[in-house]
Amino acid sequence: MRFFLRLLCVVSLITVYPAVANWQYDFKATPQVDAVSADIEQEISQIPEPLFMTEQDKRKVDHLLDAAINEQRKQIDLFKQHLEAYKKNATNEIWFETESSHLTLTSLGHSKERLLALTDPVTHDKLTGFGPYGVTQFKQEWQHTQLNLEYLVYFQLRSFKSLLSEVLISPIPVIWAGLKVLFIYFGLVWWLTNSKRLITLFKQTQLENNSKPALWIRLIWYVSRAHRAIAWLIAITLSLRVLSEIPSLQHLIFLEIFTWWILGGSIAISFILEFAYRNSRSSSPDVVALRLKTIRRYVWSAIVAGVILQISMRTLGKGTIYYWIYSALYTWFILVTISVLGLWRKKVFDTVEHLSDRPVWVNWAVRRKDSFLLNIPATAIAIVWLTIHNFKHRIVAALSNYSFFSQALAYLFRIEVAKQTDNNNGHSNLVRIKGSETFDYVSPGSYDSALIDYAKDEVKQLSKYLMTDSPAICVLSGERGVGTTTLLLSLLSKVKNAEPIYLSCPYSGYGELLAHFAASLGLEEDATEIQILAHLRKSDTTYLIAVDNAQRLVKPMVGGLADLIRLTNLLRRSKKNHRVVIAIEKASWRFVDRARGERLLFDLVTFLPRWTEKQIHQLLDTRINQADQKQVSFEGLVVPKQWDQEDVTEEERAKQGFYRILWHYADGNPTVALRFFRLSLNQDKDTGQVYIRLFRVPESQELEKMPKPMLAVLRSIVQLEIASPEVLSDCTQLSIAEVTGTLRYFESRGYIEWLEDKARVSDHWFRHITNVLDRQHLLVK
Repeated sequence: MRFFLRLLCVVSLITVYPAVANWQYDFKATPQVDAVSADIEQEISQIPEPLFMTEQDKRKVDHLLDAAINEQRKQIDLFKQHLEAYKKNATNEIWFETESSHLTLTSLGHSKERLLALTDPVTHDKLTGFGPYGVTQFKQEWQHTQLNLEYLVYFQLRSFKSLLSEVLISPIPVIWAGLKVLFIYFGLVWWLTNSKRLITLFKQTQLENNSKPALWIRLIWYVSRAHRAIAWLIAITLSLRVLSEIPSLQHLIFLEIFTWWILGGSIAISFILEFAYRNSRSSSPDVVALRLKTIRRYVWSAIVAGVILQISMRTLGKGTIYYWIYSALYTWFILVTISVLGLWRKKVFDTVEHLSDRPVWVNWAVRRKDSFLLNIPATAIAIVWLTIHNFKHRIVAALSNYSFFSQALAYLFRIEVAKQTDNNNGHSNLVRIKGSETFDYVSPGSYDSALIDYAKDEVKQLSKYLMTDSPAICVLSGERGVGTTTLLLSLLSKVKNAEPIYLSCPYSGYGELLAHFAASLGLEEDATEIQILAHLRKSDTTYLIAVDNAQRLVKPMVGGLADLIRLTNLLRRSKKNHRVVIAIEKASWRFVDRARGERLLFDLVTFLPRWTEKQIHQLLDTRINQADQKQVSFEGLVVPKQWDQEDVTEEERAKQGFYRILWHYADGNPTVALRFFRLSLNQDKDTGQVYIRLFRVPESQELEKMPKPMLAVLRSIVQLEIASPEVLSDCTQLSIAEVTGTLRYFESRGYIEWLEDKARVSDHWFRHITNVLDRQHLLVK
């Protein structure tokens, strides 16, 4: 029995040993890089970066480059011999040698690429250029490329045979890869079936119900426009990566390059064209068509160039063939650019010829627009100048949205206009229009005047309190002349759930205001606070009460808030759903806020902003040239051109520039702007035509150097709006004699005017005085 067992073991060993030997050979005998190539690669790894290379390192690079080129030539011949031998006798041993030669050439190619990057530019250009050395290297690399293609054919045939044999032994890896690919395409089919419904649901939940969606939500919505192409791109990429994990199909990864450059490039083109179309809606259709055609040419050229360069770099590295292809593609893009310039030539010169103030070199381009060969550089020059021209307009227009930039621009602008006006002697025949006659040319405000879209955010805040059924007391504060009364009246006209009552506080103060309030409620004018309070509590009618000019209840002195506190206490104790809005000038509110702002317990305090330049423009446009026989002209007004103004007529440019000067001087106050516009009306003695000329701003160095007590009197007048000498004496702690002397000084210079024996800052000096007080930190505008 033991004999038979020993015999069986010997027979088994004799039978199995050759297979074991073959298996060990196949497993251990892997192709290796040639020793010379490995040494070259090792030497290259020790070379420092170009910035730290010494002269010795540079000489070493040249020697290694010569060695790599010579060794590459030898290995190409050896590789060719191995392929021919394998073609005659396809044995494993010959294939092993062929693979080793292929790996050696691949290593030498990487070494040569690294050395070309380290060598000096002269050597680099000599080996990659179109001279004798470059042609020699091209032939060498081209022969290598042909041998690589032949090798890949044999390699793929052996891989397929190996795959079939492995599948017969164990098909599980191939089946598992197939299942993963099938799962990927099941996901693709599910997305293509349900994508429309999901995108519609996303739009309804995230976009339609959200006025200001987040950036990532808008980005997802924008990307979803090409969701089908993106889904196919992801599915193909994942499938190729799964299949390339099988050793016999590893070269399928090269298809990923084509997939990403072609399919991904077409997706990029879709997004770019969509973006260009959305941002070209203001342009003419022919310009939009030219832009889209230009984008298609450049992007498709970039896709083709990317595919070619990527394949070249993957197969041969950055050698001579790569740089020849790069030069050819560079020439191709030059030809594409020339064709694009030909497309744009007519449109560009049509636009340039309508623009004035062209430089000399652009005029040369315009004259050469139809010349043979010269029309291409002429078009390029015109496009460059037009791009710079439009860029300046866009930058200045964007910066003009910021108040500080517009103010600085308008200040410099006003100085330039003033200089040119002083140097112009053609105004001797013009006489300034004065008095009420100015209102024939610049209409005064009325109930029929066009309303300017102003203070939208502030109106929304007030409406949340005043248009509901809950009681509220709000404060609206703004500078004198900014439009507070108009805004109050517009609020009262909009209310639907309350009876509006408008009260303008008289100069006499609280007593007369109370009489007006009683009369508005249907009571006797001599009704007391208790009677008014009782009526408000018992009334079935809800009131929206607007108290305008409430600064007349405030005096900047100790106990000066008594009348305002009495009014707020009366309105707060009504205990009904009455709503109240009190308008107080900003100069007076600062005193109220510092004295007792937190204890007045207002529900909302909102401040009216300064008018923007655009709003001032709209206001002036609605007030001038309303009657055909009372037209004003901006002709002859010398205004320098600004970059943020488009190509407009000279008169329109002068008009826009003059509006900017008015807005800057008025500091966003429409009343001041209208007044100085009326001061700019000048009539020709002979023709009777009314022209606009730059107004003379009031200037006084005396105000800047004025003693603080006198400035305190001015500040009190601004805060009180209108004040008697006795009240001013109480507010400033100056004697009546000092106040009277100061007021006489102000009157002689036109700073103030008298109304009902009370002093008031004149409209002409209002802005100058408030500017001085603001610079002296005595008042906040």
